[in-house]
Amino acid sequence: MYDLIDRPVSVLSPGDRFLIDAIRLWVAARSACQCPAALLAARFAQSGALDALGDFDGWMTQLSTHARVPIQINCKCGLVTDDESVLLTLARDLVTGRDAKARTTLSLLVAEEAIAPTFCALARTAAMLGQVGLPPGTNVRT
Repeated sequence: MYDLIDRPVSVLSPGDRFLIDAIRLWVAARSACQCPAALLAARFAQSGALDALGDFDGWMTQLSTHARVPIQINCKCGLVTDDESVLLTLARDLVTGRDAKARTTLSLLVAEEAIAPTFCALARTAAMLGQVGLPPGTNVRT
C-alpha cells in the first residue's frame, strides 16, 4: 500500500490507472447526483470491461453506503491519495490470492454486514478486469 501513496497516477500499471480513474469518476458522478454506472459505461465498454461495471458499481455503492469512516477520493489530483491506495491494494490483494488480508482490511473500512457483499463485488471486479488485460497490479514505474 505504501508504495502507492503520493505516487503519480501516470506511473501506475494500466489496470491500476483504469481502476483509480473509474473510482474517481464514480465519486464525481455521485457527488453531482448523476448515475455513476451510466457515466462509466462507455469507458468500461471501450476497455472491454463492460461486464465488470455492475460489480464495480456495487463495490463502490457498498463503500459509499457502509463506510465506517468517510473515504476520501481526490477527483482532480494527479497523485494517489491514502484512501485510494487502500482501495487499489484491496483489489491487488484479491488478484494475488490474499483474500484473508483483503477481508481484514474491509472489516476496518465497512460495517460488518457489508463485508461479504463488498468483498464479493470487488473480487468479481478485479477478476473481470484481469480477464480483459487490466488486472490491478504491482507494476509501478519509478
